[in-house]
Amino acid sequence: MRRAVFAAAAALALLAGCDPSRIGVADRATVTVAGRDVTIAAPAGFCVDPASTNVSASGAFVMAGDCELLGGRPIAEGDADPIGAVLTASVSAAQRAGPGTLDELRRFAGTAQGRAALGRSGSSDRVRILATRSRGEVLYFLIEDRGPQPVQGIEPRFWRAFLEVQSQMTVLSALGFEGAGVGPTEGLALVQRFADAIQRANPT
Repeated sequence: MRRAVFAAAAALALLAGCDPSRIGVADRATVTVAGRDVTIAAPAGFCVDPASTNVSASGAFVMAGDCELLGGRPIAEGDADPIGAVLTASVSAAQRAGPGTLDELRRFAGTAQGRAALGRSGSSDRVRILATRSRGEVLYFLIEDRGPQPVQGIEPRFWRAFLEVQSQMTVLSALGFEGAGVGPTEGLALVQRFADAIQRANPT
């Protein structure tokens, strides 16, 4: 499984514009979006790859993966299997979040346009919203996307989380690798840990 997870992680790094030969590790990255500093902090066991961070006029993208796979210090001794998922964060510069934004998003997710936006393939007819959760001003969607994927080896079911960070709408994802044993329960726990870490790193 280690080879499969590493191959999928490398493919995601290339998609993010990262040079795998220059991978370094850090526990967080701070990006400036719409004039505001937003810190993306990884939960325990994950490291942010600084080389994958992409900031543009439309917003910012940050990816985090297993620290050992990214060249960092192993979390525990021994040849343990790597964490079978990567975490991504996208901070939008389009508009600042505000009261009612998450309620609007919940309604938007029920439309064909919303399903296309929440999925990875952009095909609304191949995307289903399987579950919705809310916790601590964070809105979570369990999404199934059976359309064409930008990277092979990723489970079709994954969680996305939406929250306000420094008044900017931020979207988090927990993407499990096929065969790595990261099911909906584990994926929800991962994305919740990610959201918690980011909220702690960005006190209101």
